[in-house]
Amino acid sequence: MQMILANFSLRARLLAVFGLVILLLGGMTIAAAVNTEGSVSAIILACGIIGIAIAACAGWWVTASITDSIFDALKAAKRIASGDLTVSVQAKGGGETGELMQALQQLSDRLFEVVSQVRTGTTTVATTSSQINRDNSSLSARTESQAGSLEETASSIEELTSTVKQNADNAQQAHQLVISASDLAVKGGNVVGQVVDTMGSIKESSRKIVDIISVIDGIAFQTNILALNAAVEAARAGEQGRGFAVVASEVRTLAQRSASAAKEIKELIGDSVEKVDAGGRLVDDAGRTMNEIVESVKYIAGIIKNISSASLEQSAGIELVNSAITHIDRMTQKNAMLVEDATKTATGLNQQAVSLLHAVSAFNLGAREYGNDEEAIALVKGGVAMMQEQGREAFVTEINKLSKGKFLNRDLYLSAYDANTFKVIAHGSNPRVIGQNAEQVKDTDGRHFINEMIGIAKNKGGGWIEYKWAHPITNEDTIKNAYFEKCGDLVITCGVYKK
Repeated sequence: MQMILANFSLRARLLAVFGLVILLLGGMTIAAAVNTEGSVSAIILACGIIGIAIAACAGWWVTASITDSIFDALKAAKRIASGDLTVSVQAKGGGETGELMQALQQLSDRLFEVVSQVRTGTTTVATTSSQINRDNSSLSARTESQAGSLEETASSIEELTSTVKQNADNAQQAHQLVISASDLAVKGGNVVGQVVDTMGSIKESSRKIVDIISVIDGIAFQTNILALNAAVEAARAGEQGRGFAVVASEVRTLAQRSASAAKEIKELIGDSVEKVDAGGRLVDDAGRTMNEIVESVKYIAGIIKNISSASLEQSAGIELVNSAITHIDRMTQKNAMLVEDATKTATGLNQQAVSLLHAVSAFNLGAREYGNDEEAIALVKGGVAMMQEQGREAFVTEINKLSKGKFLNRDLYLSAYDANTFKVIAHGSNPRVIGQNAEQVKDTDGRHFINEMIGIAKNKGGGWIEYKWAHPITNEDTIKNAYFEKCGDLVITCGVYKK
């Protein structure tokens, strides 16, 4: 029996039950009327008819009140099941059916909140992951460029290391050669010193010879005088002194020749002495020059020694630098791998977010899904009121709380710009742009719309501006309207996607 009734609708089952009750009541009335006589039978029959009518009316009312509410609830439940969350379920009356309708309305509202939050959250995740993906792509390109630069630097460092080592070896060899040259210069200085001493001895001997020649010249002169005297005495002696006169003449001639020879020797010795003096001076100069050369060679030897030591230290330092660059190169390669993995992760996260958005796209949230102009104005004015009441710092902190703050409503959020420096002070959706200069930010048509917006805010205090912006998920150009007001040194704005 239950299986048979289960195939019928609730209305049919209720009508069947009330039909059976009416038939039973009619049968009992007829039976009672047949078994009685007279007016009692007529009264029983009338009461039975009235009861049957009341039962029929009650059955119709109960069936209608129950089935109509259940049919409304079933219709609303089907619309909710199909994803239409715009349905408004109104409870008709009280009791269990009224509570059922209220429960369906609460279910619809709750699903609306959940789907709205899921869409907002997944949109944020998709936007952030797309931005991370783009950043990772840029970082990957810069990392590859850095790796190439490090490789070139490492190659150059290796060449530099080889050159420095060669320079160090050459400096060491030069140091040894300079030391040898220094020793030779010292020996040369000693030899020059000995020459100087020898020249001095020769000079002194020449002076002694001059003195001896002077003595010989004096003796010749005296001999000449004696010969002259002897000639005079021989002349006085006459014939007896003729032989003596001849001898005196020969002695005189010999004395003159000796004097002449002594004079020539004296001139030669004088010339030799002058040349020895000149040679002595040259040797002295050579000695001083050689001493200077020795000192210079010693100084150069010290410099080359320092260069050699510095080259060795430089070589060791370059080897350390080469090791550090090699380590950095390995780290850069690892970073490149990590960036690649992060890019894959961000791509996967973006794909999951998009898939989740597609999954909840079956739900129709109606006009409540997205913010409108009135809500954007209200959000901006709420931000202005908070800044005026609690100050700039509290207001900026509240915006930067993102989803935990009170200035994020579905796809509506606040952003604030410094009216003087054009810097992004707060952003309710993308905290990465905080601190950046927004003066040169362009829409997809190349307009500096933020620059225009701040200019209008300075002149008029607020208003609307329309611009084109790439949708964070589809990347398609979408028109947005932004309402903005100037409060203090900030321009507070909220954008609305134009439907």
